[in-house]
Amino acid sequence: MTHDYGLYLRQEIFGARGWQPTDTYDLFLSAFNLGERTIEVYDRIEATEKIWLIHEEYGLSATELPEGQKFELSSSDEAIYCKALIDSLLERGKLDVERTRLCIDITGVLRPHLMFITLYLKRLGVRVVDMLYAEPKHYALKEKTPFSTGSILDVRPVRGFEGASSLRGAEDFLVIGMGYDDRLLAEVAENKDKAEKHQVFGLPSLRADMYQESVLRSRRAADELGDPNFSETHRSFAPANDPFGTASVVSEIIELRLTRHKRTSLMLCPLGTKAQALGFALYHIFEGAPLGTRIIFPFSEGYSPKTGADMARAWLYRVEF
Repeated sequence: MTHDYGLYLRQEIFGARGWQPTDTYDLFLSAFNLGERTIEVYDRIEATEKIWLIHEEYGLSATELPEGQKFELSSSDEAIYCKALIDSLLERGKLDVERTRLCIDITGVLRPHLMFITLYLKRLGVRVVDMLYAEPKHYALKEKTPFSTGSILDVRPVRGFEGASSLRGAEDFLVIGMGYDDRLLAEVAENKDKAEKHQVFGLPSLRADMYQESVLRSRRAADELGDPNFSETHRSFAPANDPFGTASVVSEIIELRLTRHKRTSLMLCPLGTKAQALGFALYHIFEGAPLGTRIIFPFSEGYSPKTGADMARAWLYRVEF
């Protein structure tokens, strides 16, 4: 029984018509980086309390950090970081799972943290959370834009998304959300070299040239992906700015795979936009977990604190559990 992701609200809150009014929130969380997008959204959203999340992986100096309330933790483990954040909010009475109107700007949040916080909020009993995502007008160096920095430390399941080993079959099947970071793509593909791989590209892309740029980057990892001829059969497309559309596409891919190969060990790896990473997490939460699905990720030492220039559009996604 597939989940109906078409029921969820996705609304453009900034675009050709300028800023549109949103709800006023009790609590607003946003991860700080050096992009204009995160700062503009932070300034625009009305909330009783606003907190900047500081990821040490961005390598920001003390002088680069913003004014206002901040949450910092030296641990880069997504579960430790997000649990400490949410638990501190609960303890201080800043978060009431039944009453607090919560909004999170996911634009600067690292993907594993974004996925874990979504799962943790659901497990706590939060019913609704609004999530925002701001699109860049373009990436700083187009298809040459660096996203991860330093060494790749590990390819492992995201905490909470490890899946059930008892449900795993004989054949490995890996669905990869394709992004710009060919270094991370190659690392995952090599780490799971025996797995059959299916690529999900962001199309429609955020901007007209971004699909082509993403394809150019992915070509560098073609051998590791086991796809030197760019086979049509191993490709799907999901809107780059739509987590619900992405979840629906992933659901269809998995359903088709299991129809043909019942004994399959399912893996997902979201390396596309943050909106798509949210979509992968939602698929896992609503459908993937009972199938034993794992979400894996290539963890890097650091990430570029600024990748995109200016803001083209901003979206609100109402996530209802």
